[in-house]
Amino acid sequence: MKKQIDNDSENINTILNSTIEGILIIKQGFIVNANDALVQILEYKTKDELIGNLATGVLIPSTTQKFLEFNRHLFQEVTLVSNNGVLIPAIIKISDIKLSGEKYKIVSLIDLREIKENENLLFRQSKLASLGEMISMIAHQWRQPLASVGSIMAKLRFKTKKNSVIKNEDLIKDVLSVQGYLKYMSKTIDDFANFFKDDKQKEYIDIIKTTIQAKELIQPSLEITNINLEINKIDIEKIYTYKNEYIQIILNLINNSIDAITEREIKKGKIDISFVKSENYLRIKVSDNAKGIPQDIINRVFDPYFSTKHEKNGTGLGLYMCKVILEKHFSGTIDVKNTSQGACFSIDIKI
Repeated sequence: MKKQIDNDSENINTILNSTIEGILIIKQGFIVNANDALVQILEYKTKDELIGNLATGVLIPSTTQKFLEFNRHLFQEVTLVSNNGVLIPAIIKISDIKLSGEKYKIVSLIDLREIKENENLLFRQSKLASLGEMISMIAHQWRQPLASVGSIMAKLRFKTKKNSVIKNEDLIKDVLSVQGYLKYMSKTIDDFANFFKDDKQKEYIDIIKTTIQAKELIQPSLEITNINLEINKIDIEKIYTYKNEYIQIILNLINNSIDAITEREIKKGKIDISFVKSENYLRIKVSDNAKGIPQDIINRVFDPYFSTKHEKNGTGLGLYMCKVILEKHFSGTIDVKNTSQGACFSIDIKI
């Protein structure tokens, strides 16, 4: 009998160690077994260091209750604590089983650290790509005021060299003009600096005004490409969300439409942004008249590094990051479909 039990135990351990997932076996809240993958994930030397401990001891306190109330039919993301105090994001699933007439719980989990790191890397790459575009926009927005300041200074220099009389009121007018241009240039820097802040703080925002702010950031590109962007306003209360992340999503979608319109040489380019409010969600639609996305690739546009643009023009991260940001920070979704004129991207944000 003992030999049979030992054989069964050995077979169970063999099965447990045949998977790359971390596995815990729990009885009455205590760990009674664990596989090698779990021991490695939690940075223990042997499973004997885990056996006999409360299962909730490997979780941070804020996720312990979530673990205890876990719906066994769903996957749940939790945070584990390693033997060395390292916080480990993981996704778990719990199953109930009976062995020799006794009830056990099997917890299978996947370490999400590498996935999270790759996600953060893609986010940083997307930010850098956006930064390059923003620098170009700042340069364009500064060009006209710099030219105006240069013109004023040249005029004053000419009058000074000619020993011409400069009227006091004319001098004051020129000084005020220069101050106005400098203030505008300073505001431009502030606007872009605020966008690139990585504080990720929620705040109450006016979604229409914030969308208009995104439009103002990209206005130089719209002017250069002669594209008309219309924002169809609706009355909606402020929503509690991440302002900069929302702006990044809108900028990515507008940029995507600008690129499509430009590459297809649409003479009268048009982008429309509209809003539809339901009880729990706000839907934002960004549509253009760039003739749409080919059906054979439309389902891949949200994949990382996939781009329909010419190699030098696209990183393939913009739409992917829209999807990631929406899912991670807004409990939202994004999809795309073709219309009679072009592509229409729809994002749903929980409110």
